Amino acid sequence: MAAHTERERLERLLLGQENIMEEVYLLLHDEQKQDDILKAMVRSSMKEHPARIAGIDPDRVYHRDSIKAICVQYRLRFLPGGLFKGTIPNQAVYALRGLERKSEAPLTSFMLMAPASRFKLCDSEVDPLLFVPMDNDLYYLVHKWGNDLGPIRRIVNWPLRTPAHLATLVVLFGLVLSLFVPTGILTSDPAASFWGLHRLLFLFWSIMVSASFTVFGWFAFFGQFSNDAWNSKYFN
Repeated sequence: MAAHTERERLERLLLGQENIMEEVYLLLHDEQKQDDILKAMVRSSMKEHPARIAGIDPDRVYHRDSIKAICVQYRLRFLPGGLFKGTIPNQAVYALRGLERKSEAPLTSFMLMAPASRFKLCDSEVDPLLFVPMDNDLYYLVHKWGNDLGPIRRIVNWPLRTPAHLATLVVLFGLVLSLFVPTGILTSDPAASFWGLHRLLFLFWSIMVSASFTVFGWFAFFGQFSNDAWNSKYFN
């Protein structure tokens, strides 16, 4: 009789644990469903709808002009989440859910700052920053992942910011080239000094040749300066 009673108690305990595990499973399933809905919202966002959020961190709020400046410096795009083709990490979704609890209404508009290769551009086959638009051209930074925003990227893409930056690089290249070419190659006069008309003419020639190749390559590959491309949906 005692053994039978112990079996019943043990059975009730196991059934109780089973019910608890079932509740935990349902809770996790609901959480995953909410995460999937948020990811789908980010990937379907194509228009900006300002959100009203209370109690936000002011250090994570950025004006559109500041975002544009960073995009130009690092050659990034700032486009709606519906064009993003990368993976949205769970940390970003968790941050979104925390932000949504402070919002007056469900978040429906999302913007991402990332290299052009991370977007499904309209005529095209690094690290993303997820933003939520607010009023007065302000954007709230929700989450950043990856490490594309390094100093090397900023230096490499410096000439592509504006036409003036590219022209400066061409002039600097011609100047460096003219300084390193030996005088004996520029003139047959053995008494010629390092500085002279021969080096000035070579400087002019090297700048013209460099500029010609640069212009040809730029238009041949449909180049687009970062100052114009930072919020463009097109590859070129």
